[in-house]
Amino acid sequence: MKEFILEVPGDMTIYEAAEMKEIFEKTLSKNDDINVNLSNVSEIDSSGLQLMVSLRETALKSKKTVAYVAHSQAVIDLLDLFDMTSHFGDPVVMKK
Repeated sequence: MKEFILEVPGDMTIYEAAEMKEIFEKTLSKNDDINVNLSNVSEIDSSGLQLMVSLRETALKSKKTVAYVAHSQAVIDLLDLFDMTSHFGDPVVMKK
């Protein structure tokens, strides 16, 4: 199956968690290879991080792939805060 690019349209906080979870689950059910574009994420909290971890784990169990790409500064800062930058194995370009 062809690679699918999922554009996250905005924030990934507790307020968007239920909606984002549904979007992630639907996308994963229809695609085997997903790139999640995080460039438009202006705010992310631990709920957003949990969604990222959950999507990756669910994909691995289903023998599918999920990569996080184009990390916004908010995402980079959160990954750094929780020391999770290397957890996902995706390249993260740190801006100066």
